[in-house]
Amino acid sequence: MSNHATLDRESLNGPGLAAAGPRVDVAAVARQAGLVGVIVVLVLGFGLARPLFLDGGNLINVLLQSSVVGVLALGQTFVLITGGIDLSIGSTVAMAAVVSGLLSHAVPAPVAILGGIAVGALAGLANGFLITMTKITPFIITLGTMSIYAGLALIIAGGQAVYDIPAAFQDLLAGRVLGIPIPVLLFVLLTVVAAVCLRRTVFGEHLTAVGGNAEVARLAGINVKRFTASAYVLSGATAGLAGTILVARLGAADPTLGADLLLTAIAATVMGGTKLAGGEGSMSGAAFGAIIIATLTAGLTTLNVQAFYQQVAVGAAIIIALLVDQLARGRR
Repeated sequence: MSNHATLDRESLNGPGLAAAGPRVDVAAVARQAGLVGVIVVLVLGFGLARPLFLDGGNLINVLLQSSVVGVLALGQTFVLITGGIDLSIGSTVAMAAVVSGLLSHAVPAPVAILGGIAVGALAGLANGFLITMTKITPFIITLGTMSIYAGLALIIAGGQAVYDIPAAFQDLLAGRVLGIPIPVLLFVLLTVVAAVCLRRTVFGEHLTAVGGNAEVARLAGINVKRFTASAYVLSGATAGLAGTILVARLGAADPTLGADLLLTAIAATVMGGTKLAGGEGSMSGAAFGAIIIATLTAGLTTLNVQAFYQQVAVGAAIIIALLVDQLARGRR
């Protein structure tokens, strides 16, 4: 046991942790400050061009638009930290949306919502099981399950959208508390909880260790398979929640929901400072990344920029942000 403890301290944290710790913290704070600065610049810039953009109601709507992508980005961050990737989250959103929509006609709204989240968690569990048991790369496994879950969503829904979602269901996830949309409140709450989980718990520490070096983590006594699978369960659960939120907001459950959310969620996560190679990530960074993308999209919309130009602009912004972050890491 003592050998494991020594290995855990020296191999996972490194011999120079005491000296390097504060420097890492300063770098992380600087990165988050930079993301906040980008948001401020975007808001002020669009506000100068269109003063109505600075209206409080409009800014709340920007946060509302970022909430679903943000929730997905939080779950994806857990997976990326392990060195994996979950390409199935968009299809999981659709499957959870259809299940929760159908359940809303038969059971109380809270149960229907929990049912959608549970479906997402089960989809994530299936991903985690396949990845850890077969040792096939996560990219291939989740590419396959992406297609499977998309097909299941269509099968469960009978190829048609589910309409007539009860008002009670919509009120629980699409209503407002003190004028703030519930999805925004959930997004903020989940960001705080996920950040604490990642930075202040043994679970987060071990998850990061798995992504940093899975073999060293295994030798240190960490159950690599269990923590890897757990990350996919969390990713699936957040996708399930995102699906139920979309159902509540739209008043319908479309089996093709979520198809356009995958790349945006991954982009927000990576823009926020999470490494695709694993071992490093930031929940607040993922949240800020989602807000940046939503702000840019909303601002371009207010300027009457056509949708396909918006896609080009968002893609360019993501690449620039990653290049800047890479240069900053190189200097350190």
